[in-house]
Amino acid sequence: MDRPITARVRILLVGDRAITRAGIRAVLDRDETIEVAGEARDAADAERQACRLRPHVVLADAQSPGLDAVRMVAALAVRCGDEMPGVLLMTQGTDDTAREALRAGARGVVLNRATPGQLLSAVHMVAAGYTVYEDSGPRHPGQGEPWSPSACRRGTAAERSRAESLTRREREVLRLLADGLSNAEMSAALVLSESTVKTHVQHLLDKLHLRNRVHAVIYAYRTGLVPPVCGCSGGRQLSAR
Repeated sequence: MDRPITARVRILLVGDRAITRAGIRAVLDRDETIEVAGEARDAADAERQACRLRPHVVLADAQSPGLDAVRMVAALAVRCGDEMPGVLLMTQGTDDTAREALRAGARGVVLNRATPGQLLSAVHMVAAGYTVYEDSGPRHPGQGEPWSPSACRRGTAAERSRAESLTRREREVLRLLADGLSNAEMSAALVLSESTVKTHVQHLLDKLHLRNRVHAVIYAYRTGLVPPVCGCSGGRQLSAR
């Protein structure tokens, strides 16, 4: 079931290495629209907590020795049904396990070498109902047509028209917002007061007819104001179910 765009994305972290979970959590905590609802060490624990916590996204370290990612995805599909959270796997590459997990119903794969901004954007995309995946292997059933690089740059005519109304500063703020920066981090990067940054964010939301920051991230990628999450030009694509 596609998730509505919400003001706060609830995450369940899965991985058997505490230090890895702590590092990922530190990145997620940078984004004020993300809440880490819980952590699980293995697939069985993830299944129990997913039913109890009802997260929007299950972010799993697919490299965990004790985690069978394919089994976990299949089990979540059975136990959660239409309420299944989006499963986003962190992996070293698009190997057979990642492809099997995508076919089983995972919403995406993000590489371990992704930047914090790319990880945050991927989380938002999956929470909003999109699929982030490597295009080097077969697409799983139900994935739909992938966005081509030109489609990623284009957006709709209405979206392009609204984008032209943004000032240079508002475009800068939107790019930083899509890269996962908080208001405080944008304030430091742009040498502006935090209240001024908040004003720019609200102005761009109003001009673009967007409901919240999460919607702004999706808009930025659809119109090509920032490069797609995993880089359409790099063989990785984005699709909407």
